[in-house]
Amino acid sequence: MQMMIVAGTARFAAGEIDRLQSQLAAWVAEVRRRDGCIAYNYARDIDDPDLLHIVEQWRDDAAIDAHMSDMGVLMNALAGAKMEALNVRAYEADYKRTLMGE
Repeated sequence: MQMMIVAGTARFAAGEIDRLQSQLAAWVAEVRRRDGCIAYNYARDIDDPDLLHIVEQWRDDAAIDAHMSDMGVLMNALAGAKMEALNVRAYEADYKRTLMGE
């Protein structure tokens, strides 16, 4: 099975992730319902509470493009945020094997 993997990080100023928590959670829930979204996750770094990890799985490039063209809710939430760095990249991926679990 081929899919697109999106991975990245967003670094925020101290306390910004806490301030944005409910808006980010609502955004994630919305995106997970989008056509072509297999998985969409944000997670705080275990050692750095101001670093957010972004991991997404999409059916194909067209699904990512559709998602990227409809980012208004997230952009509005982040408009006043103190974001210090952002790096998000897309990769083509093929399933190889399960390394742990089922």
